[in-house]
Amino acid sequence: MQLQDFFDYKNKLMEDILTEKEIVSLINEEVDPKNAASLAYSQVFPYEYIPQTVQEGYTFVCFDVDISSAVGKTFYIPTIYVWVFSHRSRLRLPKGGVRPDKLCSEICKKINGSRFYGIGELRLTSAKRFAPITDYQGKLLTFNTREFSKVFDGKRQLPSNRKSGL
Repeated sequence: MQLQDFFDYKNKLMEDILTEKEIVSLINEEVDPKNAASLAYSQVFPYEYIPQTVQEGYTFVCFDVDISSAVGKTFYIPTIYVWVFSHRSRLRLPKGGVRPDKLCSEICKKINGSRFYGIGELRLTSAKRFAPITDYQGKLLTFNTREFSKVFDGKRQLPSNRKSGL
């Protein structure tokens, strides 16, 4: 794993969120799914974002990636965090239910089990309550996978004290 992978994970997650019609409509039903890219950096952020005082209620999705641990010298365990939260005026869905809960469900449908993040399947490990500021409620989703800790460099020579295998 290189630091480039963090960049790639975030770009892939942004793509996964903004190309799913149901997710886009739950974030902002006024945005045409064909113009979902307009939500990037306004309501969908590839980093932890807490809005300033907001006059109008919105729904936000934020995400970030950490390496939570290393398993020996072979694997890293990347952890992807997804924060989903809505203003209290937008919590209740017109057909019933709670917007952040439904949005978390749709995000899990899209990425849980995905093989586009790491070498194994991405797996949901927790879903916890999250209330970043007054009048906002939501959830924090946590996903884990495995990733190789080193990238092979075929140009690098073996130390002279090692057998070459020939």
